[in-house]
Amino acid sequence: MSQHAMSPARRKRTGVRAALTVAVAGAALAVPATSAFAMPTDYVKEVKVDNGDTLELNGNNDTVTVKDPEHGVTGELNVNKTGPVQSRMDPNGTYTLKLPKPAAQADATPTVVYKHDGKTVKTFALPHGPG
Repeated sequence: MSQHAMSPARRKRTGVRAALTVAVAGAALAVPATSAFAMPTDYVKEVKVDNGDTLELNGNNDTVTVKDPEHGVTGELNVNKTGPVQSRMDPNGTYTLKLPKPAAQADATPTVVYKHDGKTVKTFALPHGPG
C-alpha cells in the first residue's frame, strides 16, 4: 500500500509509532546531558584537616591523596600502601588507611585515620564507589 492511498489519519498514526520505537530503542541517548550529571557518578571529595592539609578521598579506586598548601602532594594511601603518611604541616601528625575486614558488612568502607602524637584526632570515610 503506498502512502498516497493511506488516509492522513493512518499516516499520522504510523509516524507516531515509529517515533515511539526510536525513543524506546534509544532511551539512553534521549536523556538530556544535564540529567546525566545529576546522577551520583562522582565519588571523589576533598576534606580539609585542621592542620592545613587537604585530603582527596577517591571512592572510585579507594585512594587518598594527602596535600599541603606549601608542598603539594605529600603522599598517597591505597590498598597496597596503607600508610603512614607524615603530615608536613604537622610534624607529629600521620595519616593511615584503615581497610574493612573481609567479613565486615557490605556497607563498610575504608577509613582514613589522622593521628597527632599517636592519638586519633579525626577519621574520614571514603565515599562509596560504583563497585
